[in-house]
Amino acid sequence: MKKGAVFLILSFVLLGFFACQFAIPTAIEIIGSPSVKFAETINVGKMFEDLLKSAIDKDEKLKMIPCTNEKIDIITNLIYVKLLEDNYDDLEKREDIKKIFPDTTLIPDQHIGIDIPTIPLENPETLILVDSEKDIGNRLIIPLSELGSLLPGFKFYSGKGKSDQEGVYKVKLYFSGSEIIEKTKMSIKIFEVQKEDDGETYTILPGSKPTICDGDDHNGIGLTVEESDIEIWEKDEEYKEESFIAGGASIDIPLTNHDIAISFEVFIPKGETLLLSDFAASHIKVELVIWLPLKFEAVEENPKLYFPAGYFFSSEDDLFGRGEPDSESLIFDIVESLSVDINFKKHPFYGGDLIIKSPGVEITHRIEKDDLLSFVVAEDDMNEINKPENWPFTPDIIIGFSEGDTLSFMTDFKAIEFVFKPKVRYRIDL
Repeated sequence: MKKGAVFLILSFVLLGFFACQFAIPTAIEIIGSPSVKFAETINVGKMFEDLLKSAIDKDEKLKMIPCTNEKIDIITNLIYVKLLEDNYDDLEKREDIKKIFPDTTLIPDQHIGIDIPTIPLENPETLILVDSEKDIGNRLIIPLSELGSLLPGFKFYSGKGKSDQEGVYKVKLYFSGSEIIEKTKMSIKIFEVQKEDDGETYTILPGSKPTICDGDDHNGIGLTVEESDIEIWEKDEEYKEESFIAGGASIDIPLTNHDIAISFEVFIPKGETLLLSDFAASHIKVELVIWLPLKFEAVEENPKLYFPAGYFFSSEDDLFGRGEPDSESLIFDIVESLSVDINFKKHPFYGGDLIIKSPGVEITHRIEKDDLLSFVVAEDDMNEINKPENWPFTPDIIIGFSEGDTLSFMTDFKAIEFVFKPKVRYRIDL
């Protein structure tokens, strides 16, 4: 209020001065580049981490546990997957086994006097305990697509064939239970799920062969009979170690930017003999634990990173406040161009292209500093934005990369300051 009064008084003084000394001016023109700064910390990396967590939390068989060791500089989480936890301790009678496994033939053992279930001739291969393959709806899904939709052309960094192993994701399998698992095997298949308008397509991933493992000879994958430490991690609500857990068997699950489906069978192979005592107080548990840093590699042409709509600017309203396509905005009368700087402690986009995109308008700038995202809406851009057919101006912020690039979300990936610098030219005819 006081500033407005001072400006008004100053204007009259100037007019009086001009009236006394010179001719009264016919116009007043304001030219300049004022700067407006907002010091605000926004944890950009956490935004992407939260997208993944919101998808994980929808399935009670999945848990996401943050890795908090201060030596880890890439945002990293453990993804815990409970594939199976079944108890068979109520199978103490002949009729109980027949209810659960109707294809099993029971024969009396003449030496010990109890029934022994055996594999029937009409089912010569296996006795299936669990089969998620038969019911696609029961396949366990690792939901990566919500995060992956913001990273087209990228997949999680595997580090294969490269000397730099920083931020490599890893997968461990745990197979545990009572003595019955010594006669039990498991087969796992990994699928990529592509969502389309008419449904979902399941494609077995290249190089993802059915993995057969058991609790006896391990079939060469080094599987030992053990459980994960999920109860400890859950209790602490964090994983405090510097590197991935030592237990479990390492298996290969390619993680892309699509959902990953896991189907599996737990079975007793042909030739095994089961006793009723095998089912007494018996249980089987199968778990996966994924060490998942938010580090990605570009595997396709024109890979991009999209910030979620509305993250920096409103996703619905015109950025310049125009309510309709033909609405007039004082901004377009005053501002010739607009420079926007977003300052970071450090960001992972150096060398990429910053793309500001709205229907009918696209502005691209090369990113030449690792602590600054900067773009200029030039006069020609302002003219395009002001066209009714390009209303509303609701810009998306996109980062363009090249195939082969890597992208890491560091733990200190934060925006700390926003700076707006309009180039102003305004003329008032008197």
